[in-house]
Amino acid sequence: MPDTSRGIAIVGPGLIGTSIALAARRRWPDLESRTIGEGEPLSKINDALVVVLAAPVDAILKLLPQLPAAVDANALIIDTGSTKRAVMIAAAMAGIRNFVGGHPMAGGTAPGPAGARAELFDDAPWFLTNPDAPDAMQRAVKFVEALGARPIVLADHGEEHDRLMAAVSQLPQVAASTLMAVVTRVVGEQNLQWAGKGLRDTTRLAASRPEMWQSILGTNAAELKPLLKYYAAELSSFADRLEDPQAVKELFDEASGAKASCP
Repeated sequence: MPDTSRGIAIVGPGLIGTSIALAARRRWPDLESRTIGEGEPLSKINDALVVVLAAPVDAILKLLPQLPAAVDANALIIDTGSTKRAVMIAAAMAGIRNFVGGHPMAGGTAPGPAGARAELFDDAPWFLTNPDAPDAMQRAVKFVEALGARPIVLADHGEEHDRLMAAVSQLPQVAASTLMAVVTRVVGEQNLQWAGKGLRDTTRLAASRPEMWQSILGTNAAELKPLLKYYAAELSSFADRLEDPQAVKELFDEASGAKASCP
């Protein structure tokens, strides 16, 4: 089990960070949890042997070079950023020995600490990566299991994670946001009142805050850019085949079959 005898330190008191604190206290009722907000000194980490970086990716990248001087050399450091390759490179450059890149696949309807809850990670996949630190990985696996999550250990330095997330998370987000923007430009905001359930369902993600997605998209551009171009090319090709019943059937059959396998 991870050593929580000196408490845990969580950098970033948002939805994920606060939920981690609640889930950890559910598992260890007497646990001391220290939360470090934006602009607060990292000295608040003190001698904690478990440090969680639950900030946006761009903030994590700025924090990593400062950590070696602020944490115990034996501390497990794990992040929760939505992209991993840039974070893993930054951690290696900072010389952090016990670092594990992580990404819990969990969220909530209310942003920030107000939406936090102890059960947020129950049975949720939690990606973990760093093949160069097997001892730290074992500690990270035990920690996320204690929070109720299902650890998914990847054997590379974030490449597979970022490839997957570009397809199953970031492409849908950009598609929904672009669709909402295009529809509004075409009909005008005043005419959105006539939209049916179809538009509401397909553009739900368009309500996402740009602050979170700026660093996610920017740090995974290498994976996402070709996917967006492929998606755009498919739309362009389909636009030229709208009057072809077989083309319409093939696309809808393929999509409905895939949807049946989507949780």
